[in-house]
Amino acid sequence: MNRSKARECAFILIFQYEFQPDEMPEIMNDFFEEYDAGAQTEYIKNVVGGVIKNADKLDEKIEEFSKGWAKNRIALVSLAAMRLCVYEMMFCDDIPNAVSVNEAVGLIKHYEGDEATSFANGVLGNIQNSLS
Repeated sequence: MNRSKARECAFILIFQYEFQPDEMPEIMNDFFEEYDAGAQTEYIKNVVGGVIKNADKLDEKIEEFSKGWAKNRIALVSLAAMRLCVYEMMFCDDIPNAVSVNEAVGLIKHYEGDEATSFANGVLGNIQNSLS
């Protein structure tokens, strides 16, 4: 499994967290029993756990750059991808910020459609610029 696929798996797990927060340990165990993440296992565990642990901080950053959009107005698909991206930008020094943004926008485009990508790209780009 390459990093892009691992990021997609992490995104899906983060999305599931919105609906089954109390079942995440079981969901994570089931995921790793079903899929061989190989060298990406630690990445997936770290980012999913990190996003869950830091969700409030990530959401604050997203809202700060969403220009009047409260978190509850952002579609859950976009929010999951944006949380993952912001987590990577803030806490994963080994991942270039531009890669995180491009991958997140790609996930949003694939799972939510073209309409959501410009909003997410703008928010994430502004966050990226603020962290540089």
